[in-house]
Amino acid sequence: MKKTTQIGFLFVIFSMILIPLQNDVFAELADFVDPNKDPQYYLDRYYNEVTYKSWFDRNYPDITIEEAVGLNEESSVIDSILKKELIQEADATLVHQEPIQTNNSETIHMILAIGGLGILFGAVYGIKRKVNDNTRQISINKETIKNKIIKPITRTNPLDVLQMRLVKGEISLEEFEILEKKLQS
Repeated sequence: MKKTTQIGFLFVIFSMILIPLQNDVFAELADFVDPNKDPQYYLDRYYNEVTYKSWFDRNYPDITIEEAVGLNEESSVIDSILKKELIQEADATLVHQEPIQTNNSETIHMILAIGGLGILFGAVYGIKRKVNDNTRQISINKETIKNKIIKPITRTNPLDVLQMRLVKGEISLEEFEILEKKLQS
């Protein structure tokens, strides 16, 4: 009981010292500090954000972040005394905790879904490749058919017709030469 009373008494005394120190501190703030924000905000950013720390160190090389936000050495000392001396440390005891049950079924379902999508993608890709190959072959066949069947039928040049008749045996070589001379004149 006596120790608790001493701690409370010391806390009141340090609070009386700390409050005037904090009020004096606001007169020394750097130009970027918002007095309405807690200084801890700037300290957290400085110690956790690399770009913010780099910006501060580049623009304010002559002061510390604590000085910039108005935390001078005295208030830091008081804070550390309050934390170390007045607040008792808790006794650490081993607490037995039940192992946390993890639900692996969701993970398994996700893996199966991704595997199924992979198989589906592979099948669609294979079919598309086969269709492209077939389309190319159809184009080649179409040109071949056109050259063999349709062109001979659509020839309108009389000399070509005479040559076809000669090849088929419908006219003799002598008849071909006579008709050829008449076409050229």
